[in-house]
Amino acid sequence: MTSTLFYQYAVHFAVMITIMLTMAIYLLVSKRNAFGSKLITDQRLRRKAGWVILIYVFVYLANIPLAFFLADNPLLLQMMSLTLDMVLCLPTVLHFLFELLQDRRRWDDRLWWLSALALLPLTGWLLTGHTWWMWVLLGLYLTELGTLIVWYVSGVKTYHRFLADNYADMEHKEIVWSWVVLSTMALNIVAQLLIWFQIDMHVIMTYTYIFHGVDTLFTGIIVWYIDHQEVLEPQAESATAEEADVMQEPVPEPTAMAQNEEAGETAIAQTAYSLREDIVISKMSLLLQKHCEATRLYLQHDLSLTTVAQACQTNRTYLSLYFASQGTTYYMYINKLRINHFKSLYRKALKKKSGPPTLRQMSKDSGFVSYNTFSRAFLTCTGISVSKWMKQVSHEE
Repeated sequence: MTSTLFYQYAVHFAVMITIMLTMAIYLLVSKRNAFGSKLITDQRLRRKAGWVILIYVFVYLANIPLAFFLADNPLLLQMMSLTLDMVLCLPTVLHFLFELLQDRRRWDDRLWWLSALALLPLTGWLLTGHTWWMWVLLGLYLTELGTLIVWYVSGVKTYHRFLADNYADMEHKEIVWSWVVLSTMALNIVAQLLIWFQIDMHVIMTYTYIFHGVDTLFTGIIVWYIDHQEVLEPQAESATAEEADVMQEPVPEPTAMAQNEEAGETAIAQTAYSLREDIVISKMSLLLQKHCEATRLYLQHDLSLTTVAQACQTNRTYLSLYFASQGTTYYMYINKLRINHFKSLYRKALKKKSGPPTLRQMSKDSGFVSYNTFSRAFLTCTGISVSKWMKQVSHEE
């Protein structure tokens, strides 16, 4: 590397590290949203994002002494750098991305087992010296990346269903940013693989700049995501104090006769529970008509499944079972009511002929947080856009 290339790279590297450290400090220290609106954001996620960015910085800085001590052995340098990414970076970043999908909270131990495989090729190369271990490592790297991407896509789809089952408003709860984050990860992978198969130093430096730029973009998107993502209410329904006491009581070892009696009682209890469940679900339509539709509860902004369940004097489980039995989701149910309300307001405004209806105001009066949320919900629930529906109504009138 010439002195000019070295200084250019040093300046670029210093700027990138400074930007990433600034974003990490912002997330760890600041409790207010600099890039978002006045939302209640998850402070736990903010801190975790800050630490994830710091891990990124650590991995970058760790490559400096590696490059210094292994300058005469580029193959080992590449293998050490890639192994560090696979063992430390990938599982940490994927776990954090899963936590951004707020229906997931716990660390998945399979991430450790998957990333630990990266140690095998490096160990094999150090013991035997065969260069084909590099291709084994690269194959494992691509396999791990493919597995993690498929894993994450599945998680995002599950999270989307979770939102549809629990929330009527997707404002600040959208999964679009998850796809953007995944796209930046894909660009990062492409740039890294291009670096691997180059020998021209000028080309390598160009791809390295792209690689670092995408990484900086990735961390910037994370900051933007967190500043715009509203914290969700906890969805798990905790047990009552009496149920907790019962769960903590020691259970004596049953005898054979007691086991038979217990099995019979369990079967009866399950039958009774099933019957009770069927009865509750059958009554759920009447409860919704009385406590949600007749009272126009659906016009309330940021209405959640928990709020509707409390209004109907039932619980989320039965309400979710009812929507599932009807082949719909909570999101579709509430927004159909809102859209029907909007249609009624719009038709009344046309009949008055006092000027063009104010669509944004009518969408808010129909329970939607914003016009963008309304237009997306309208298209999802009706299959046509608002403007197309308005033209149809105008022809009818």
